[in-house]
Amino acid sequence: MEPVGYERLIRTFNLPVRPLTHPCFISGSVNRRVPAHNGFWFPRNVALESTPVGHLEFALRHEGVNLEVIDAVFERLPDTELVRRLTESPNGAHIRRACFLWEWLTGKSLSVEATPTGPYVDALPKDEYFTAERAANNSKFRVRDNLPGTSAFCPLVRRSALPESPTLDELLNEASETLDGLTDPTLYARAVSYLYLSETRSSFSIERENPSADKAERFVQLLAHAGEEKLVTEDWLVGLQNIIVREVFSQEASYRTKQNWLEDGTRRVTFFPPSPEDLPRAMAGWERFINEIGLRCPNILVRAACAAFGFVYLHPFLDGNGRIHRFIIHHVLNGARRLRGGAIVPVSAVILRHEAEYAEVLKGFSVPATRLWDYVMSDPAPLVTRHPGGRPYRFFDASREVRFLHEMLVEAIRTELPEKLSWLSGYDEAFRQLDTEFDLRQSDLSALIRMVKSNNGKLSANKRKQYYYLPENVIARIEEVVRDSFPEATGGSADAMDADSP
Repeated sequence: MEPVGYERLIRTFNLPVRPLTHPCFISGSVNRRVPAHNGFWFPRNVALESTPVGHLEFALRHEGVNLEVIDAVFERLPDTELVRRLTESPNGAHIRRACFLWEWLTGKSLSVEATPTGPYVDALPKDEYFTAERAANNSKFRVRDNLPGTSAFCPLVRRSALPESPTLDELLNEASETLDGLTDPTLYARAVSYLYLSETRSSFSIERENPSADKAERFVQLLAHAGEEKLVTEDWLVGLQNIIVREVFSQEASYRTKQNWLEDGTRRVTFFPPSPEDLPRAMAGWERFINEIGLRCPNILVRAACAAFGFVYLHPFLDGNGRIHRFIIHHVLNGARRLRGGAIVPVSAVILRHEAEYAEVLKGFSVPATRLWDYVMSDPAPLVTRHPGGRPYRFFDASREVRFLHEMLVEAIRTELPEKLSWLSGYDEAFRQLDTEFDLRQSDLSALIRMVKSNNGKLSANKRKQYYYLPENVIARIEEVVRDSFPEATGGSADAMDADSP
């Protein structure tokens, strides 16, 4: 078998790019394109000019658009080869797309005499990818620029990654209907506060951090303003980071100016984000992407996933990147459509329950990207001898990330949100009844309700010792009221009620 398309280009030029998920090969044993264990096989009679430009045309026709590989190819492919091929076939759709991408990626101009006269073609096939809603026509090559980003940052998402239903609008309508079931304005306001607190604790828990009451409250206030009209800038993000991080000495004044990395317990590096030399261009592209994304990427769910995961892959701060990454999901969603009273979808709570799947999504990017780095582990930092530049972090396929976020939102809206509201209603009902019947401190009553509920309607023997002064009939009545107040299907997510008690 012979490699073809992107795989042939990677091998020919020894490109420092991430491995292809489905490389293509020429095989004499097939008479049409077929999926195989190692990618896709094509028959030998497939139309192909056996040159680097020919393999690039093949890739654009059969494999889609891989900006990481294409950008790396253009660093090694003489531009005269593109001009030669365009001169031979001035109306060829894929050579025109290749020439357009060369100028788009390099910022330079090709000296061409041939002027295409054929119909305009899309830079990105809109039936395969989520594209810009309003494309800009490039008359030089008669190509519609419908790419969702810029040459500084442009993740791509295949349409096959996102199911047709439920759409984000449908999901948010369901969330609104669930919230509208709380007709008492006071209870609704408490529900909004409860969702903020739960989201805060879940996001910090993913980072294995138990925030102080002050830090939790600051993050709660941050969530309350998610989605408000604001230009995303370095200064704004620095402000978020300063609110979120653990200690004053970890707060940043700008994007990082030194290399950071993640490592495991054996001191093996598990993730290298882009170098400080490559970070400014990438972050400038990311900022433009999120600020102009309504024009370039109208699908809000795609927008949220690309912006949020793109941020954590760029890792512009030494600390706080993960929490900002999850905050950005809310910022984009709320900016597009705000629920009544500023309510938010408890997406981090669901991610916390799916940490293994979340880690796999992150590793799907971090592992192949980090393998492009050569380093020697030393103190206090790894000694990097080779790295791929910013290209892998600026151009990546975010299809997996979009699919994951959609799955998390479905569960958050259809399962987590109703359960949290049922918990809150049950807690309020139990507290109202028991506060009327017994003269207990409110903090003790709140704790007893949570402990009984989390232990399936019974106060454990160990907890009974803590409340030794309460008569058995009082304990029995508390257990009875708690069992009656909570729907049987409601889970015992009592932890998020700690600071939400009356």
